Amino acid sequence: MQLHPSDAQRDWLDDRVRSDQFLLFCFEGPAGDPGRLVAELRRRASAVVELRLHAVAVPGDLDYPYWATGPVGADRFVVHRLPDPSWPGVQEALGELLTDRLDIRASPWRLHLVPGVTGAPRCAAAATVVVLQVSHAFADGTRASALARALLSGTAPAGDGAPAGPEAPAVPVMLLRAAARVPLQLGSLLVTGARAGRAERELADPAVPPPAPGCPPSAVNTDPGPRRAVRTIVCPATDLRTVGTVTVGALTAIGSALAEFLGSFPADRLGAEVPVSLAGNGLSRNAYRTTGVRLFAHVRDPRERAAAIADDLAQRRRRITHPAMDLRDRPLAHVPAPLLRFGLARADFGAVPRTVTGTTVVSSVYRGAGDLVLGGAVVRFTAGFPGLSPVMGLTHGVHGIGDVVTLSVTTSPQVLEPGELDRYETVLRAAVAQVARA
Repeated sequence: MQLHPSDAQRDWLDDRVRSDQFLLFCFEGPAGDPGRLVAELRRRASAVVELRLHAVAVPGDLDYPYWATGPVGADRFVVHRLPDPSWPGVQEALGELLTDRLDIRASPWRLHLVPGVTGAPRCAAAATVVVLQVSHAFADGTRASALARALLSGTAPAGDGAPAGPEAPAVPVMLLRAAARVPLQLGSLLVTGARAGRAERELADPAVPPPAPGCPPSAVNTDPGPRRAVRTIVCPATDLRTVGTVTVGALTAIGSALAEFLGSFPADRLGAEVPVSLAGNGLSRNAYRTTGVRLFAHVRDPRERAAAIADDLAQRRRRITHPAMDLRDRPLAHVPAPLLRFGLARADFGAVPRTVTGTTVVSSVYRGAGDLVLGGAVVRFTAGFPGLSPVMGLTHGVHGIGDVVTLSVTTSPQVLEPGELDRYETVLRAAVAQVARA
C-alpha cells in the first residue's frame, strides 16, 4: 500500500511548509495517573491497524513510500508537566508545540497529554488536555478526527491480539517495481493530461460557477517565520447557528472581525480559503479541496452577510465537486516520484503573489457527539489549529464536539505581536457575540 502522490507531496513539502495537524480535546476532571493512562491508550492504539502504520521510504525516493504496520512504541506518547498549568500557560505551550514536526517514517502521529490544567473554558475543576498530532500525509481533518475518536472513546478493543496490516516489500522488490512503473506512469500521464485539458474547457462553461476572484494580500498575508501563537474562543454551537450553519456563522463573525482589525483594508475584498470535504476515492488519505469564499464584510447586517456567504460557499462547492475537477486533478496520480520530487525541490515559496485565495484560512470540522471519556474525565470541548504558510500568517479553526464549538486563532509573533493578538481575540469575541444576537 503506497502513499498516493498527493499525500507524498504533503510529506515532501513539510520541511518547507509545516502541515501537521493538532487536534485538542479538553477533559474536565482528573483522568487518572498519566502513566496508567498512557499504557491504556497504547493498548487501544495497538488494536487499530491505522494507528500502527508508519511509512517506509524507497531508496533514493525512486518511488512513492509504502505504508506498513509496526508496533506502537512508547515514544508516540508524551506527558507534559507545564511550569504554568493555567489555560493561558497551555495556550503558550501550544504555540511551541505547533512548531514540532512528525517524521512519518517513525510515526505519522503522536499523542500529547497535559494533566492538571486549571482555568480551562467550561471546566469548573482541573482538566486534562490531550493533543493528537497527526501528519497531513497520513490523514485530513475528517479522517484524523475519526482516528482520535477511535483512540479516545474506548471503542477500540484493548486486547493484545492486534489485527494484521500491510507490510512493505523488500528493497529489491521496491526498486524493481519503481523501474517497471515509470513507463506506465508516463503513458498514463500523457492520457490524463489530455483529458485534464478538456476538463479545463468544461470548467470554463458559463453554466459552471467561476473560481473565487482572489483577494489582495493584507497585512496578515505574510511569512510567519518559525514561531507560533494561538488563542481559543469556546462557545455554544447555538451562538453561531443563529444565521445558518456553524461554518457560515463562524465565517460571518471572522469577516466582521478582520474588517475591524485590519482597518483601512477594503472590507469588500476580504475572503477566506476554506477546505471542503469530498467523497473519498479510497486512494488518497486527504479527501478535500480548498476554495476561496468572499466574506462580504462590508455588509453590516449579520444575517444579510451570512446569507451572502452561504450563497457564495454553495457556488464554490458546486464548482469544486464538479466531475471535471476530478479529471483536471487526475494527472498528479500518474507523476513518477522522482519527477514530482524534482519539481517540489525547485518550487519558489518565497514569491509574493498579486492575489491570494483568502485573507485567512477557515477550517471547519465537527468531531461528533460529546460522549468521550478519558479515565474519569469528561470531554468539554475540542479545538484545532490550521497551519500557516509563506503567505498565510493568520488562520482560524472551527471545531465542534457535542453542542460546543471552539474558534481557534493561529498566528505568529512575527505577524501579530502578543498585544495585537490579544486585541484580535477581543474583536473576534465581540463579533461572535454579535452573530449570537442576530
